[in-house]
Amino acid sequence: MQLPPLSRSPFRRQPDDMTRRFDAWLESEAGQAVLDAERTMLADWLPKLVGQRAMEISGGRGRDMLAGIRLPWRCAVNPVHLGGGPEPAPDDDHGTRPVRLEACPLALPVAKNSVDVVLLHHGLEFQDNPHQVLREAARCVAPGGVIAVLGFHPLSPLGLARWLRGGDGRPGWNGRYFRPYRVSDWLHVLGFEVEGLAGGFYNLPLADRGRGRLRWLEWLGRRLWWRFGGVYLLVARKRAAMMRPLAPQRAFSRQRPKVVSVPVARWRQERNTE
Repeated sequence: MQLPPLSRSPFRRQPDDMTRRFDAWLESEAGQAVLDAERTMLADWLPKLVGQRAMEISGGRGRDMLAGIRLPWRCAVNPVHLGGGPEPAPDDDHGTRPVRLEACPLALPVAKNSVDVVLLHHGLEFQDNPHQVLREAARCVAPGGVIAVLGFHPLSPLGLARWLRGGDGRPGWNGRYFRPYRVSDWLHVLGFEVEGLAGGFYNLPLADRGRGRLRWLEWLGRRLWWRFGGVYLLVARKRAAMMRPLAPQRAFSRQRPKVVSVPVARWRQERNTE
């Protein structure tokens, strides 16, 4: 039986300017509403984190989503081809300012096991190779560290409504949406254990006037399908290698015995011979 060839590019290639368009869409009224919902989810999680270093990998220019974290050092990684670089963010409540870094998310210039917290802010939806992006982010996390993924949920009012728009290629409605359970399977293969899942933004990514007419979606979503919001936050922790110490060997166990046992019959035979 002849097996069919294995495709080496399982994902459809995204347009070259998709990240630039998505970054511009985040400045719109719909994008700002999505960012507000994501910051609300992060506000309950960030103050609980401990460590020394945190890193944000964004699909566009960094929006400083880690502003509420208490770690002394944090970094924002932005795609190189956006150009221009983001404006420097002001100091947060703890007096720290994030370091801005322009790099390719497929090959991060970050040492292995050097970061305690990594946040992927829509870093998978508009990439041609999301597996490699997630693998690079996981490589940077230290054992016992945390990785968080913020993404669009395909099984949500937002994810279902985009199918009705047909060939609309605008960001917010376009891109590749991954179910959180699929992302959790990828993280499990990379050595992570999922700790929690949160959802938010139960409306549609429209202007303020359009979202005001669909305010009932927010009311229903928070009560009926609170796990299936338009955006989700998936948190996983990297498993640490466990070592089992060996039992200490006593000193006398390595010494040879000074008394040699002799059978009783042989001992009597030697006395009779004498």
